[in-house]
Amino acid sequence: MKRVFSALLVCAAMFAACGDDDSDTFLVRGHNTSYSNDDEYDFSSSSARSSSSSDRRSSSSSANSSSSSIGDSYLDVFYKNGPSRDCDFGSLTDDRDNQVYRTVVIGEQTWMAENLNFAYLQPDSLGQFDSASACYGNLPEYCDVFGRMYTLDAGPKVCPEGWHLPSLEDWDVMLDFVGGAEHANLKLISSYGWKNRLSVDDPYCFTVLPGGFYDTTGYRDLEIGASYWTTTWDDTFELSPVRNIYFERTRDYVYEGGATEKNKMYIRCLKD
Repeated sequence: MKRVFSALLVCAAMFAACGDDDSDTFLVRGHNTSYSNDDEYDFSSSSARSSSSSDRRSSSSSANSSSSSIGDSYLDVFYKNGPSRDCDFGSLTDDRDNQVYRTVVIGEQTWMAENLNFAYLQPDSLGQFDSASACYGNLPEYCDVFGRMYTLDAGPKVCPEGWHLPSLEDWDVMLDFVGGAEHANLKLISSYGWKNRLSVDDPYCFTVLPGGFYDTTGYRDLEIGASYWTTTWDDTFELSPVRNIYFERTRDYVYEGGATEKNKMYIRCLKD
């Protein structure tokens, strides 16, 4: 596969801790069975919430008052929408917290069709448990939609048993199967939620959502992009040796980018 390279996500500043206050709260993501595929959404206007989405949001014990001004109507879009066509989904139940995820077969690989949302904790150098994952903007509502962003150290450890964090080569296999990285963005992103998105129909039901990423400047690219860890290192990229995959709203192609331990990004687990 001809890879597409980008200098995105290079961080030089010191890492700022950004774990949300509800890292020990598991948010079970619901799967709607009735979907619409409107071309445009007004994320700024208020809209009636479905009872299921309201229930999921109220499950968080630390509802942030700012979420009503930046997220409510936007989040409603995700609670009410899904893949734009019928998909032959499998399912994965994570025994650690009983969350259920959609899975999808692409070629000979089985992928999670949603981002991982396991609230992973790990001990720091002093033996204290510190959050190794976060919700966009530290708002639990976004974990319910996009899953959680993880630190580099947590990435290889956090997938459920029988699944693993994919390498760049694993991603290459999938990108080749859907026609190559040059056109894969249009075939793998969701058909809703992207700001001024290109017209797509999510033919492989992979449904990448525009949940952004985190670097030392803060949370970035909501509605615009989504970034994923891989296990692959390339020391020739001295400032950003960890390879990542990045989807962007206006491009046909998928980026291969570079990242460091200062980033937090999403994870799609791949079946062993």
